[in-house]
Amino acid sequence: MSSFNKICKLGMQAALFALLFLVVQIPTLSELAWPNEGNKINIMGHAILLLVSTAIIFPLVTWFSRFVNNKLNFFMPISIKGFSIASLAAVLSQLIQSLISHFVASNNEDIIAAFHSPLRLILLITLFLVSPILEEILFQGALQGGILRRLPPIASIMLTALIFSFAHGYGFSMQTVELLVSGLGYAIVYQQTKDIKMAILSHGLANIIVMLVILF
Repeated sequence: MSSFNKICKLGMQAALFALLFLVVQIPTLSELAWPNEGNKINIMGHAILLLVSTAIIFPLVTWFSRFVNNKLNFFMPISIKGFSIASLAAVLSQLIQSLISHFVASNNEDIIAAFHSPLRLILLITLFLVSPILEEILFQGALQGGILRRLPPIASIMLTALIFSFAHGYGFSMQTVELLVSGLGYAIVYQQTKDIKMAILSHGLANIIVMLVILF
């Protein structure tokens, strides 16, 4: 394949990745109250959005992972080592983030309000299950293990974590540094275990820790 064709292929993959990142955020719209809802929250509407969008997006991101030559194995046996690495990465990344957070003015009022509203269950499902699954398949499965697979491991880990942190929209800020720490943790877990389930587990555990810190 010529250099020009390789560049075109990489550009197409990057464009698809960016588009899918936006699409992956759709289920998160169900976890917070919508404008003008007030106290009359349409629980059924939020639940339908979460279920339907997840059912559509999950096949898309798994297809994209295969498209960039990383066929994920969701049935790989879970090892004690893999579980330990995923858990340790989640705890350490959040410990580091808690230190960084002393220099960051975080605004978690929307999440706290959602937790104390009828949206609690939808919020928890989104944070602990849906978002980790969709984002890890996209970032670790498609990006790290697919698009960037030919790079040295350190380079693919760093690039994946950087893209993860900046993609969430905080620019050059301490919030981005916080997300970079999480992104590094998930990328290291995937690099060490080669099991997308362990990256998902680490992401979900990290979100649980964040939620506990916010609430307590």
